[in-house]
Amino acid sequence: MLVPALLALPACGGGDDGGPEQIVREFIDATNAQDAEKLCDELLSPAFIAKTTGAKEGDTDTCKKQLGAVRGLRLRLVEVRKTDVDGDSATVSAVLRVDGARQARQFELTKQDGDWKLAGGSTPGA
Repeated sequence: MLVPALLALPACGGGDDGGPEQIVREFIDATNAQDAEKLCDELLSPAFIAKTTGAKEGDTDTCKKQLGAVRGLRLRLVEVRKTDVDGDSATVSAVLRVDGARQARQFELTKQDGDWKLAGGSTPGA
């Protein structure tokens, strides 16, 4: 379940301050490195993990197992088109290359305990 949800996510990124755009960039790097620990422990919100894995909120072990099975997914951030921040919510609109195909993506982020986390994503117009 988590793999299709990850593909629906847009790339994350932010400034050097760990803002929303930087988180998207870290998400792409961690995805390409198959770093399930970073994704599940640092970048994905507990609610997103629970929704996409069917696990209890906070169960990062299930997330890590599912992401550990992902092979060959390659993402590249082409550009960040727009970032909107409204309090503890943010949206990053970006263009990615996913396995060579150019795709527009929209990432939803939420601030939890002072840190931005990926909370969802979509493909605009889909």
